[in-house]
Amino acid sequence: MLLLTLLLLLFSEALAEVPGLDAPSPASPVIAAQDILAQIRSGEPLNYDNVTIAGQLDLGAGEEPVKQSIRITNSRFLGPLRMEAVTFADVLDLRGCIFQDNVSFVKSVFQKDAKFSGARFQKQADFAETSFQGPASFISALFRNDSSFSNALFNEDAVFLDSGFSSDVDFNYVKFLRSGSFWNANFEDVSFFETQFAGQVTFRSAQFRGNATFAATRFESDVLFRAARFWKGSTFGLSSFGGLADFGNVYFKKTAFFGGVKFADLAYFASARFDGDLILEGARLYSMQLDNVSFSENSKINLNSTDFSKFVVHWSTIRDRMVYNGAAYLALVKNYKSLEWFDEADECYYQYRRIGQELAPWGWDKFSDIISWLSCGYGVRVSYTAFWCLFTILIFGAIYWAGKGMDKFEIEGMELPGNQRLKPSKRVSFTDALYFSIAMFTTSQAPVNTYPVGVYRYLAMAEGILGWFFLGLFVVVLSAVLIR
Repeated sequence: MLLLTLLLLLFSEALAEVPGLDAPSPASPVIAAQDILAQIRSGEPLNYDNVTIAGQLDLGAGEEPVKQSIRITNSRFLGPLRMEAVTFADVLDLRGCIFQDNVSFVKSVFQKDAKFSGARFQKQADFAETSFQGPASFISALFRNDSSFSNALFNEDAVFLDSGFSSDVDFNYVKFLRSGSFWNANFEDVSFFETQFAGQVTFRSAQFRGNATFAATRFESDVLFRAARFWKGSTFGLSSFGGLADFGNVYFKKTAFFGGVKFADLAYFASARFDGDLILEGARLYSMQLDNVSFSENSKINLNSTDFSKFVVHWSTIRDRMVYNGAAYLALVKNYKSLEWFDEADECYYQYRRIGQELAPWGWDKFSDIISWLSCGYGVRVSYTAFWCLFTILIFGAIYWAGKGMDKFEIEGMELPGNQRLKPSKRVSFTDALYFSIAMFTTSQAPVNTYPVGVYRYLAMAEGILGWFFLGLFVVVLSAVLIR
């Protein structure tokens, strides 16, 4: 035994020189893994601190439930730790331990507290299909290699506060039946595919440095992502949010995919930043708030087939980023009207018609659409119609004046029918021509002492017809604006 102990000490010193490994305290005693196993099987409680456990610690399936508490803290496990399909009836406390080889608790059951706070997993850590019936604590735990919690069950609170995952981590099909905390956690590539969060969960200030997948995840209560950072792709496709979804001040470096998502309560994205696209295609939104949200120059927002009751975002924020879809634009118009943002509803509708006109093939429909655009801005630009009214009056008045297309009677003394003292003037002034144009445009009747001559008679008739058209259109468009 003395020789074995000396060899283990030399081995531990050699490991301490390997870069990236935390060296144990020189004073920590070395305990053989077989001694730990014998003590567990004897039913004697374990209580160690700052020790080094050498060898493979294998408490495999078929063993009796571990009824005593196990407390090994601030210690180092040099060999693999394999405790698969084991039931721990009492507390398992491995806080602050360093696991230098693979760790596996597959299909194990923790009936009471499972404490892994401050633990360091240097190689693979496997908690697949594990049942945590008591509180599970992984505060400040560090997973330096691949890790898996696939199909695990957390009956009580699960705390991963300040934890770090330096490689892939798998939370697929996990059930969190109480609260979950990933506050300030650091992830590389992480997957929460079809994960269930029955209670409140927080990812506040979490860092997602790799791809973050929350596809088909069920958030049955409130979820908090406030101030989180997604540095690569983030996928929430087909997920459901039963409570408040707080994405306030979240940063999305790449595409944020929320296709097919269901928000049953408020989706709060105030002050969020999107450097990539925001995809909400096929999503169902009860209420989504995007106050003070910012997009990069090339970002797009996709609302195709999106169903929403309330979408709070100013049109100026998204006007140049919308992926064109007629139904999405019309839904936004309806949304802005329900918010009583009528000017923004008009702006949205105007852009919808302009883009539709540009995409339409040439034909009668496009021609009539162009007329609608130029004459009244598709019914939402009163200024367009007012401009054409003034322009028509001015242009016709200038034509009458420049072309000498009208004459004016100058009356000397009493005007009598057939009186020879009625003498036509040589040329009317521009003011008279403008007055004549106004009269023709508004009433289709010339003033009593002025009349058009030659071909200008037909021009005056055409101005009268245009006047009826533009004045009628002006009344209709103005009424629509005032009535609302």
